[in-house]
Amino acid sequence: MYVCSCFAVTDRTVRVAIASGASTVDEVRGRCWAGGGCGGCWPELQRLIDEHETQKRRTGRYAVA
Repeated sequence: MYVCSCFAVTDRTVRVAIASGASTVDEVRGRCWAGGGCGGCWPELQRLIDEHETQKRRTGRYAVA
């Protein structure tokens, strides 16, 4: 699914960026361009970041789906 329509970035690409260490919307933008256009995807990017942190706390690891 596309998360960022400005740069055609999928949720999988964003998840990989997050799993590789991006922990803010700015860091995600720097790794894969998601969020670098209109900003409409910022809430979804933050949701994916939060999901990652929650899963990491719960399991001690994070699997990219």
